[in-house]
Amino acid sequence: MNKLLVLLVSVCFYFIGYAQENNDTIKISLIDAVDMALKNNPNLRAYYYDINSLEGIKRQAGLLPNPEADLEIENILGGKELNGFTGAEYTLSASYLFELGGKRNNRVNLVNEEINSAKSNYELLKLDIISQVKKTFIELVKIQHQIKLHHKLVNLNEEILKIISERVKAGRTSFAEESKVKIELIKSRIELQRFQRDYLSTQTKINSLCGTSGKNFVPSSDLFDALLSPPNKEEIFHEIENIPSIKYLNNETNIRKAQLELEESNSVPDLTASLGIRYLNELKTNSFVAGLSMPLPFFNRNQGNIQSAEIKVRQMEELINAQKLSIIESVTASFNNLVIAYNNAVQFNENILPESENAYEITSKGYLQGRFAFIDMLDAQRTLFDTQAQYLLELSEYYNSIIEIENLTGKNYLIIN
Repeated sequence: MNKLLVLLVSVCFYFIGYAQENNDTIKISLIDAVDMALKNNPNLRAYYYDINSLEGIKRQAGLLPNPEADLEIENILGGKELNGFTGAEYTLSASYLFELGGKRNNRVNLVNEEINSAKSNYELLKLDIISQVKKTFIELVKIQHQIKLHHKLVNLNEEILKIISERVKAGRTSFAEESKVKIELIKSRIELQRFQRDYLSTQTKINSLCGTSGKNFVPSSDLFDALLSPPNKEEIFHEIENIPSIKYLNNETNIRKAQLELEESNSVPDLTASLGIRYLNELKTNSFVAGLSMPLPFFNRNQGNIQSAEIKVRQMEELINAQKLSIIESVTASFNNLVIAYNNAVQFNENILPESENAYEITSKGYLQGRFAFIDMLDAQRTLFDTQAQYLLELSEYYNSIIEIENLTGKNYLIIN
């Protein structure tokens, strides 16, 4: 039964490896991946249409009102002298609405501020896409290392199984130890397949972010080979008020101020002027008519809308202060995670990994010489590979913390060719 299970797992492992090897690979750097996403990401491309559509709204906001034509016939179909069209009066006139108080300019200014806000929101969306691409790239690098690590583990277990099988045949080791090694081999192969599936899933994600499909991207740079130094804390918090999310809220404030100016101009009544010609059928003569009209702002001076707009402007001050505090809290948390992950990675690289490798080497040699039990060797092996796996997780956590800080501050600390 054990042999059959080993055979089945080996066949699955072979076909997965074969499928990966036969895909055309495209080496891509972190910068290349980011550039590709900024050019081709469908969400970014779709959002740009929103900005362009606002240009049309701006054009519409600046258009003058259309003049109106009016035809009026009076004194028709009445009694006595006004029977039929005998006493009819025909008036043809044109009227025009003159917008006062700077309404048209204020409408245009409002749309201009909306365009600026949309552009700043576009920058936030770009930062989010860049963050996702970088995190996915880091994930690809991490899984690559995990696959290499578990390839080594599979090969190591295969070698151990050969040695144990020979010792069983020679009567120097029990069948129970051989079964334990077979189980470890099967588990390591299953784990390897899981990472290979994760790799394919991450490939799909980075394809989606970059606006491509079916590409087998392979990172050309390995961020895990050399640990980058962490960014300076003072530099991270420098000019925190100029970060993209605060700029976006400042633009939203400008929108509300422009809306207030528009509401104030709407309190000014508009003037309608008319000019026309009148024909008097009874006298067989023409005359001119002219008129001016304007609403009298006795009751409605748009004071309710003005009050609402003023409150919304004051509200933005509180929202900006709240956002600043939230950003500082988030950046501080990410920086603390970064420092912890960096220190852990340094400890793993300089102390824990060398000690684990040394312990495994001593134990494996000692087992072959009969100085250590089989369970001691397996325990040392698990400790070594668990340590190496944990080191990869610490590196991943470190770089992801840097990316979080980049996304919050709009600064670039992870520059890898």
